[in-house]
Amino acid sequence: MTRFVADLKRYPIFYLFMLAYTFVHLHFEYNFWVVGDAAVFAKYGSGDMLEVGEHVYYAKATWCFLLIWLLALRVRVKTAMAWAYLFYAVQLIAFFPIRIYAVLNVLLGLGMVIEVLIRGRDEEPEELSAASP
Repeated sequence: MTRFVADLKRYPIFYLFMLAYTFVHLHFEYNFWVVGDAAVFAKYGSGDMLEVGEHVYYAKATWCFLLIWLLALRVRVKTAMAWAYLFYAVQLIAFFPIRIYAVLNVLLGLGMVIEVLIRGRDEEPEELSAASP
């Protein structure tokens, strides 16, 4: 538990991201599947719901694709997540009208990238430090 608390203190923006993303995801799933609210994409702006859905799908798919490749190239988990999420946030700005939701995503992505750039310099890759005797 102390390792988690130390990591939480060292990377608070990363854990803020995890908390925010979990909340937004669960809220989306609840509204979409339980409530049956087809307007769950309204936060991205107005327009044809099919087109909005396609852009959201594309942004999330490229985020996942980039994350998987960065991890395959042995980039540290927090670093890979930060860069992939920032790319996703920039896609939201490119695909949709600029709204507070998209701006907050970019700020969170930038915060995560800055955090890993500042904190990650003095660390070895996570899998090596965990496996070291």
